[in-house]
Amino acid sequence: MANEMSLDAVPAGLSGRVPDTFRAGAAAARDGSDAAAVHAALFHGAALVRDRVSLTIDGERYAVSPVSAGFVALGAEAFPRAREVAAAALRLGRPVALIGDLAGTALALAGNAGTRWVHSPEPGEAHFLLPASFVRDRARMLRRRLTWERARPDAPPQRLTAVGVGPRPFVSPAELRALVGRAEAVVATDWTYAHTLPRLLGTPSPPGPRHRPVPYDSADYDATIREVGAALDALRDEGVRDVVLLVEGNPDTYDVLDGVRLDRRRLDVLPGVPIALVAAGEAGAPAAPARFAYLSGLPHRHGQTRRRLRAELELYLRAGITCVLVEMTYGDLDLAVQVAARSPLPKTLVLLSDAYTPHARRLVTTSRSATGTRAMLERARGTLSTLAVFDASPGRAAGGP
Repeated sequence: MANEMSLDAVPAGLSGRVPDTFRAGAAAARDGSDAAAVHAALFHGAALVRDRVSLTIDGERYAVSPVSAGFVALGAEAFPRAREVAAAALRLGRPVALIGDLAGTALALAGNAGTRWVHSPEPGEAHFLLPASFVRDRARMLRRRLTWERARPDAPPQRLTAVGVGPRPFVSPAELRALVGRAEAVVATDWTYAHTLPRLLGTPSPPGPRHRPVPYDSADYDATIREVGAALDALRDEGVRDVVLLVEGNPDTYDVLDGVRLDRRRLDVLPGVPIALVAAGEAGAPAAPARFAYLSGLPHRHGQTRRRLRAELELYLRAGITCVLVEMTYGDLDLAVQVAARSPLPKTLVLLSDAYTPHARRLVTTSRSATGTRAMLERARGTLSTLAVFDASPGRAAGGP
């Protein structure tokens, strides 16, 4: 029966393949002292456990990644004061990632009804808490997006390697060249071919029939997801057995994989860091010690509400947690600015658009500046942007008064 679903717990590592650099980065992240190490523990760890929680559709297992559709990351230095913030986030349906030696804290928080706790192979590295409502929401989104017909029984098996690319990939330029060079075909958005791949490889994007650009539609994410799925299925129908899919940032965080059916297909995921986190960090947003929330500013796209987004922003900003909001449109930006303005402590707001392209723009203001926030709202009108909001005076601990 089409779209028949069941939730499963499956062994780790079925589709998460991680470079050796993970171990050093994850170990360095245990004290939350370096943003790159925190990101290594978080996204490498998430790749290793990406299919510990899964669902079955048409007889195939699909991962419910702990870093899809937004999350809150908290390091060991934030506890015990951040415990109530983490618990409140879980009640709101937001996954929580704990970075460092926090097994006891994770166990206590997992006592919330329906919360799933998974951790990377070294329990001192990263713990992920997945609320039951999040798992249900992801199941619903996957079921809606996986509308393609199943592969024909005689279709050749296809190996698909989804690689996170962008300003901070975890694969080196040499590894990326090797991956692209050995693949029979390479699929990426026209944005990636125009901006990201040339910057990473130092050369213009290679032409030729083995390279399949798909249009990136910032006004309709589902259209981009469908285009990627269609391109991969067309290649399989042509007999192409080895494909590299280049995904901006982290493949599980940008949900292009939601439209990729896995019948007659093996999926490997090589993680990266979401572009918005890198850009926000370069703009001054603190990412280490680990204390940040990565959220969509377009909540209805993920089956969520603006009311919930407001509640989350109020919770995190009051606790001194850096908030990075992606997919921001004008209306949702106005909501975020309002919440920041009402925060007890002043906040820095950084608006970013077209990061790492010749058209990149950055606007910085404070939540106390009516002129600055008004200019920010006007600048954002009609654009798709990233917004970072963080304490104007750094150093407060999460969960503080």
